[in-house]
Amino acid sequence: MKNASGKGSASPKPSRHSTVSFIGIGIGIGLIVVALPSLYLGATMPGVVGYSLIALSVMALVAALGIGYNLLVKNKGETLLDAEALSGSAIEMNPTIEPVSEPLSLSADVEAMVIFDSDYLLDTMDGDRDMVTMLLEVFVDEHLDDGHKIVKALQAGDFDQVQMISHSLKGVSASLGTEQIHALAEQVEREVKKQAYSEKLENLCELLKMVFTPAALAIQAFLDESADIKSRESTQENNPQSERAEEIGHKEGIYLEVTDSNPDNSSVMAVEPSRIDESTETTAPSPWLDVDALRDAMDGDEETVCMLLEIFIEDNAGKGQVLLAAASEPGQQEHALNIVHALKGVAVNLSARPLRECCDVAEAKFKQNESVSIEECREIEQTLNQTIASAQAYLSKSAVGA
Repeated sequence: MKNASGKGSASPKPSRHSTVSFIGIGIGIGLIVVALPSLYLGATMPGVVGYSLIALSVMALVAALGIGYNLLVKNKGETLLDAEALSGSAIEMNPTIEPVSEPLSLSADVEAMVIFDSDYLLDTMDGDRDMVTMLLEVFVDEHLDDGHKIVKALQAGDFDQVQMISHSLKGVSASLGTEQIHALAEQVEREVKKQAYSEKLENLCELLKMVFTPAALAIQAFLDESADIKSRESTQENNPQSERAEEIGHKEGIYLEVTDSNPDNSSVMAVEPSRIDESTETTAPSPWLDVDALRDAMDGDEETVCMLLEIFIEDNAGKGQVLLAAASEPGQQEHALNIVHALKGVAVNLSARPLRECCDVAEAKFKQNESVSIEECREIEQTLNQTIASAQAYLSKSAVGA
């Protein structure tokens, strides 16, 4: 015979224990057959003959018990040892048997990295907690399920999608202080450039998905803390809406958006312009993006405004095509709703009113299980592209001015 490796192997021989067992069973049964009648006769016969028969019967029964002990107890232990030896031999003869894989774990350098560094992010934003909160909310809306997306894309063999997600995630996570996500996204992007499936790439994607959970918990804890702080501050103010209106009232044509805790309910209140400083240099506002209102919301921090616009462009370029594909494919309505809701939230934060308005209409239809036409989705795509173009134009002008 030949084994799995192609080498000859001897045929299995009959076990010595099995042969001995058959003989022992036969002797034991014979002793019992002889002992029981002899015991009966010895009990009925008087004198020396009867006592002799009883003694012989007892000896035969004891011998039968001894044989039974050796067969049932002692040989059982030897059989177990033989089974273990055979098992070990089988593993040696079959090299294709692989050990059980160990659970995935982070490398030592990634394990030592910070999950979410809120202090770093606050320092970057000059202590502006509202700004940090807005950035994190955008991250949660846009990227919180990127770990699951990248694993599904890899399972589908879509290496281009894996590379796109990892590249976007690498840039965003670096600016937010999520070091573990940044490190793993960078490794995934480097590995997927080979355009080939590998166990290393699969493990990296699984690890990336795994680190999202502690990061999401840490970010949510920060958001909850920020909400508590803002709630306490609002109770100490008499009329926060009127104070906000007075703060930005010197800007002509500015609109103050008042939103409650429900992101779906919003109203726009026009603020009457006050005296305008004629010496202040102003630029023609874009109909797609109100940079002046965004700058006011950021307390005049031009660097933060530019950073927000860069993140907006990077995260949403091509998102209109994704929306069109989701809206036209059956069973993808929830995905389309998530895209529209995320775009609406970003539009509110960036004061991009046209984008917010068309997304608001589409979102309401999706939530009421009404159909959203391809033309409506194409309008959202065109509005998004115009908003991105306005942001790019502003960044270009700012770079020239710098």
